[in-house]
Amino acid sequence: MATEIIIPDTVLKALNRLPKEIRIKFWDQLERLMMNPSYPSLRNEKLSGTNQWAFSITMNHRATYIRVENGIVITAVGPHKKVLKT
Repeated sequence: MATEIIIPDTVLKALNRLPKEIRIKFWDQLERLMMNPSYPSLRNEKLSGTNQWAFSITMNHRATYIRVENGIVITAVGPHKKVLKT
């Protein structure tokens, strides 16, 4: 899929505030995303009305990203309701 991963400082700070097991799962899921965006546990989806995508970290945590020419930019990480504002 992509070759470069960009994680802004604000997103890294949000990630570092999460429990250790969630952080570990984020990196595992990010690796899966890079290898196979259709991997079932990712539940990777395009967010309607935006240019953003979201993938599942756990059942309660998501990460959003945008696709750029040579990779992806992680735009948010955290609890599902906060990240997707639902």
